[in-house]
Amino acid sequence: MKATYRGTHELMDNGKASYLEVLTAQESLLNAQLNEATNMYNGAQAVIALYIALGGGTK
Repeated sequence: MKATYRGTHELMDNGKASYLEVLTAQESLLNAQLNEATNMYNGAQAVIALYIALGGGTK
């Protein structure tokens, strides 16, 4: 995704893409990064839930 953004930005610098296309590429990159962060969070939550379900953390 970052390569797509960089490529679009280079096209804009050379007059072959509009600023709107660059903004759209940035938005796509941000959405992908947010999805990655959400997936990592959900994975961590699942590991914590499994740990608790298996009796971890109780005294």
